[in-house]
Amino acid sequence: MKRQRLHRAAAAVFAILLAIGLAGCTRRQEEAGDVVKAPGGKYLIYYTNLDGTALVRHSYQPQSEDFGGILQEILDAFRTPDTSDVRSALPEGITINSTVTGINEIGVDFSVDYLSLDSTRELLLRGALVNTLLQLPGVDMVRFTVESQSLVLGDKEIGPMTEDTFIVPKGEGINSYRNAELVLYFPSADGRSIKRETRTVYYSSNLNKERLAIEQMLKGPRGEHMQAVAVEGTLVQDVSVSNGFCIVDFSEEVNSTPAVEAAADPETVIYAFTNAIIDSCPEDQITGVRFRIGGSSDVRFRDQVNLDQIFSRNAELIQAS
Repeated sequence: MKRQRLHRAAAAVFAILLAIGLAGCTRRQEEAGDVVKAPGGKYLIYYTNLDGTALVRHSYQPQSEDFGGILQEILDAFRTPDTSDVRSALPEGITINSTVTGINEIGVDFSVDYLSLDSTRELLLRGALVNTLLQLPGVDMVRFTVESQSLVLGDKEIGPMTEDTFIVPKGEGINSYRNAELVLYFPSADGRSIKRETRTVYYSSNLNKERLAIEQMLKGPRGEHMQAVAVEGTLVQDVSVSNGFCIVDFSEEVNSTPAVEAAADPETVIYAFTNAIIDSCPEDQITGVRFRIGGSSDVRFRDQVNLDQIFSRNAELIQAS
């Protein structure tokens, strides 16, 4: 009886939160003009290959038109693939107890068996479900719980996961996820020094870690009193590592200075990139970085810094915490 009362209470709370969440999603779309994340109404459902060692994704188009119906269809498709060349990322014996929809997030509660998963299967499951659910309109975060308790792995609580938590490469193949502790640098508020920011992400082994660090920097800082390193739309065209040197090729947009009151010194920005590449990838023993813009190093970065040279780590520019 007590367990039934708890389930009825949980269901009531879920219904209230779902109503609030759907209203919040609708308001958010009307006010901000959000673009539906699934072009043409098609979603990518993330599964694993038959060996259970890598993620693959298949297109799926729900028949429902309301948020709750689409969510349920996507979860059903996630549990049971309609093709024999993939497996569900949800291992047998692991149950999704419930989902709770908030204003901009979805909470997924698992059975206690989730905690018995080995690290590879746990990461693949988490990456698959998070990337699947983040396609829903108005959903910016996914939160996992186990029997209504926060998910804790090792001694670390896993909080809400966003599109920056699991980095997915373009293309169809997604190998097993790796954990990366990135050491990023951003210009200080006055633009004269750089400030350190660490960021933990899970990324596919398909990806070059140096490229991952740079692309995370292009997303901008999360902390206060720091500046962006480039304008929105700047792309990393190529990154290669050879014999202890890293070569980075940016699109032309990188030469545009972000519109801020105290623009960062161009040399400061170059060393922010350089330090981040070297400090985030110690296993590659990088000693120098070369930069190109549009495939050429015969150019001055923001009209000041000659790029036809090798840049080494600069500790003097790092601002003390």
